[in-house]
Amino acid sequence: MSTTVDEIADGIYRLSTWVPDIAPPAGFTFNQFLIGADEPLLFHTGPRAMFPLVSEAVGTILPIERLRWITFGHVESDECGSMNQWL
Repeated sequence: MSTTVDEIADGIYRLSTWVPDIAPPAGFTFNQFLIGADEPLLFHTGPRAMFPLVSEAVGTILPIERLRWITFGHVESDECGSMNQWL
């Protein structure tokens, strides 16, 4: 697995991780969104096991220490499973 980074608007990034083992044969893609503002925001953290991939992807955009806000749409492990890893 790897996470790709796409700038979808000025300073807004989509981090996508395709997981082939979920819903084969098509697989499933998890997405997080990073807003690289004065106080950067990460929308969705992804599952706990994806923390290394997502944090590395964030690090290609800005230093992890600059991340100021983390939020998510609802509370499930695919949305916020690695939340405690970011703290």
